[in-house]
Amino acid sequence: MNDPIPLFLDISSQLTGFSATELEATGMASLYWDTVLRQNPPADVEGFLSCSRRILQEGGGDETAIHEMIAAQLFPVSQFGGLAQNLINLWYLGQWIPANQNFGLAMQHNVSSEAYVQSLVWRAAQTHPPGARQPGFGSWAEKPLNPN
Repeated sequence: MNDPIPLFLDISSQLTGFSATELEATGMASLYWDTVLRQNPPADVEGFLSCSRRILQEGGGDETAIHEMIAAQLFPVSQFGGLAQNLINLWYLGQWIPANQNFGLAMQHNVSSEAYVQSLVWRAAQTHPPGARQPGFGSWAEKPLNPN
């Protein structure tokens, strides 16, 4: 198999709403990929990657079509052990939270302390991770950002 990380980032981008570049900039791609490999049967990972590759190719850049195919082919928990849901949790929370609790192999756990700091939830909320990064001197005196 060629390097799976670019495909992993591309499908993760579609699942999270962040660009592949933004995901790569977290520095978590390799650790998260290793987590996927450790927590899932090889057949599920291969099937997920093959299906993801096909979706991205057939979608041809049409976001609506890609999202519809993802919803139909990757999102049912019965598909690939709930890997799509697990990836969203992984990127947003830095935790492996198995979508299929009956699976037995995967256990809920924090992937690493750095995964907490780099979690997408902080960017989505336009804030910083408490106890890990400070917002900067005097930032408390500034009005919060208006996302509109």
